[in-house]
Amino acid sequence: MTALALLAAALLLAAGAFLLLRRASAGQRRSATSAFLASRLDPSAARSTAEKLLRPIRKGGNAWARLLLLAGERSDGKLYLVLLLPALVAAALGAMFGGAASAFAAFALFLLLGLFRLWRKADKRRRRVIHQLPGFLDGVVRLITIGNSVNAAFQGAMLAVDDPLLEVLERTDALTRSGKELDAALLIVSRQYGLQELFLVSSVISLALRFGGRSEQVLERMSAFMRDLEQARDELVALSAEVRLSAWILSLLPIGLALFIIIFNNDLFMNMWRDPLGFNMLLGGLGLQIIGTYCLFRMARGV
Repeated sequence: MTALALLAAALLLAAGAFLLLRRASAGQRRSATSAFLASRLDPSAARSTAEKLLRPIRKGGNAWARLLLLAGERSDGKLYLVLLLPALVAAALGAMFGGAASAFAAFALFLLLGLFRLWRKADKRRRRVIHQLPGFLDGVVRLITIGNSVNAAFQGAMLAVDDPLLEVLERTDALTRSGKELDAALLIVSRQYGLQELFLVSSVISLALRFGGRSEQVLERMSAFMRDLEQARDELVALSAEVRLSAWILSLLPIGLALFIIIFNNDLFMNMWRDPLGFNMLLGGLGLQIIGTYCLFRMARGV
């Protein structure tokens, strides 16, 4: 009966979380609509919003929103349902067969797996965007060379681009159609996605729009530089693949093994948890794991 009650409570919590997320998503859409109408009716509000968005690019910000943008996911109830429902079901099963510690470990394991899948998708799409950007710049350069303006060349080159870069450029195009300059729109989108390469493109286009000059030559050289940089990055990734794979395994294997033991052999963990010496050993192991993971992360990032 206790297990069934826990399972029912988990399902009720999942349903409540889904309803709250749907309500929050609807409220966010209403707020965005109200803000858009206010910016159109009040010019001073529109200027203040633009000044806020046009601050120089920086690291940080809303990392979760940036991750969802890069992954091509929408922050709605469906996304959070996919993330939380498997974890809640696993937690309910863990509570039925192993107790509270097993439920917590199962929830953490499945939630981490869902977040890892989302991060991998975002990283893959980001690499794809960077890979597509030089080809897009070549198209812009060709159109500028035959006499098109920068804005017209940007619009024309978009026709030959596929996703995920097309999604980024469509956001930029939507901003330009709403009244933004092309360089300002690129700057806003580069901040939203955290793409330094797009920020460089916005800087070049800003100089071209304000001071003139041979912008096609700069864009052509930037395209060649991006290709060389991507080739060098690929070679470095290939050379350091063994080191990075070892860092991933050494970082994740102890965590996965600990969660596996908690889920399937809860008595062993709980006996150590209740024993003073075992509790200190668990805390020491956790501290060493955090330090080791950080060191391995720095090492893998350095190569």
